Amino acid sequence: MGDEHFGFRPRHSTSLQLARLERLARNFGGKRLTGAVFLDVAKAFHTVWIAGLLYKLTLLNFPSYIVHTISSYLRDRTFEASFQTATSTRRGMQASVVQGEFISPVLFSLYVNDMPSPSHHVELDLYADDAAIVATSRKPTLLVSYLEAYLNDLQPWLSEWIIAINVSKSTAIIFACAGRRFIQPRPVTLFGEPIEWVDRTRYLGVTLDTRLTWSPNIDQVRKRTAQRMGMLGPLLNRTSDLSIRNGVLLYKQLIRPMIDYACPALRSAARSHVRRLQVLQSKCLRLATGAPWYISNRQIHEDMGVPLFADHIRALTASFDSKLADVGNPLVRQLGRYLR
Repeated sequence: MGDEHFGFRPRHSTSLQLARLERLARNFGGKRLTGAVFLDVAKAFHTVWIAGLLYKLTLLNFPSYIVHTISSYLRDRTFEASFQTATSTRRGMQASVVQGEFISPVLFSLYVNDMPSPSHHVELDLYADDAAIVATSRKPTLLVSYLEAYLNDLQPWLSEWIIAINVSKSTAIIFACAGRRFIQPRPVTLFGEPIEWVDRTRYLGVTLDTRLTWSPNIDQVRKRTAQRMGMLGPLLNRTSDLSIRNGVLLYKQLIRPMIDYACPALRSAARSHVRRLQVLQSKCLRLATGAPWYISNRQIHEDMGVPLFADHIRALTASFDSKLADVGNPLVRQLGRYLR
């Protein structure tokens, strides 16, 4: 599988891909700009051409018994539609891998493994059906030129392998350091349709803004955490019979992973934004423990054995960095040099 594919591979993860994207986007030296196009693949798993997938597996030198096994898994499947008392005739499925199955994202990644290679001005960030095309330049017009040149090369490949892109749902964004002014260029196009420039977009569950401040992402984290806390409200309150130990365990297992997701990519976030996450953690722990107002947040953290959030991120990031040398992907090794 190509080095750009980070999805469902040993020692690869969304955090690793996001850290790499953050490294590419934060190329602010010499007041450079970074443009990125995020493609929305329409019904990605449902449109995989089965015969094309089996052909590509053969080209990749998969053993014949594996190709035959996958063929028997995907072929001879049928579907029918029902509405009220009417039912359609049963029909065979010529495309689609089963969504929700563990193997489906892997099969999709193999299906798009021969995606056209970019020029030296462009890099790809791929994670299953999440695709980002990234280019860097000092001039916005050159960004459009680089990105559009790759999209023009991509169009025939998309058509040949019957992969549809929701152009209206795809987005483009220009990352720039604070104070860097530029005139927004014309939109890039795909199949003659414009992909509009936006101020923020989502990729792999993270909200990215043009300055990479991470503030919009933290807003989303706070919102999702409040919703999760609302669901756990009957268990996490002062009148609950749940023990304090189990209340803190609920926080660690069901809430904190939402807050610290992709934290290695957030290492450049301002301290003020990290403090907002600390405030969020303190509120959650105070609710889980039912601690009275006169007990300090630091005391609650110490008594419960929960590190302050900045320390928690620092430990996770150090663990993340220490494992980079064990990943054979050369793109990850480049990331390791950047982080040092």
